[in-house]
Amino acid sequence: MDFRQFRYFVTTAEELHFAKAAERLGIAQPVLSQQIKVLENQLGGKLFSREKRRVELTEMGSAFLIEARIALAAADKAVNVAKDIARGVSGNINIGIVGSVMYEHDLPQLFRDYCLAHPDVKLSLNELPVVSQLEAVRDKHLDLAIVREPIPAQLLEGLEHFILSSQRLVAALPAKHRLSGFDSVRLQDLAEDSFLGFPDPDGIGMHQAVLNLCRQAGFEPRFSQRTQNLTTMISFVGTGFGVGLVVDIVSHLQIPEVRYLPLENLDATSNLILVHRRFERSAAVRALLAKIHDFVEKKNQGGPDRPTSRRSAHRR
Repeated sequence: MDFRQFRYFVTTAEELHFAKAAERLGIAQPVLSQQIKVLENQLGGKLFSREKRRVELTEMGSAFLIEARIALAAADKAVNVAKDIARGVSGNINIGIVGSVMYEHDLPQLFRDYCLAHPDVKLSLNELPVVSQLEAVRDKHLDLAIVREPIPAQLLEGLEHFILSSQRLVAALPAKHRLSGFDSVRLQDLAEDSFLGFPDPDGIGMHQAVLNLCRQAGFEPRFSQRTQNLTTMISFVGTGFGVGLVVDIVSHLQIPEVRYLPLENLDATSNLILVHRRFERSAAVRALLAKIHDFVEKKNQGGPDRPTSRRSAHRR
């Protein structure tokens, strides 16, 4: 029993005329009659009664027609779903992100545009620690990961990655901090402060980026609090728990108790990178990757999206 026999039966049931049904199906009438007989033998009963040159559904035929139509509709849906997935117009894409991604100028809009163009693709964003993201991409629990450098080479083994964007780092200070009245700050002047940071392991992400910059400035930072959530970290700064280094794209997150100051004499930047599997099979994921590559290329042609640093109005 196959779906071809189901189609033969449903068409014949709709026409109640073997010759018309055969013409509609594009087959010879004897072939149709033979296939219906085979189907009846498999079911163990008559689907049609043929009396006085009239064709009518039997009680079994009427019941089977309902189920056959449901089965054919499900088969058609399965075929269409598979075709849509093969064309990349439906499916699921799971993306891991770090919190600062959603403060980017263009990335959230890129995701919205993609969803509007692909309404049958479900795109999910998951804020996760960096290492968890990379492991999930490798294990196929995530399709893409958006994280911040640095990332040790061994964690990227077997994966591909490219830079999405680069932002300057700024100091986030409590409004009552001794240096908050200046237009910029030297990182070494924060050596005695408690730092707020992120729970990345050593060597990874923003935690390592902050360590590298502080060591470059001649001191080892003391971390008093760490939090995965960027908004929480900024709130902690505002309550006076410490200072922090954040990407400048979050500086529009205005909290009265927080000041954002450029770093003097230091070209401090943070790269946001996208990580994906080397041989991606999902057409939907490949389509999104192509859109992101196009986004990066156009952005690079327009020059780096970095604000110019401000000069200090007060000399110490």
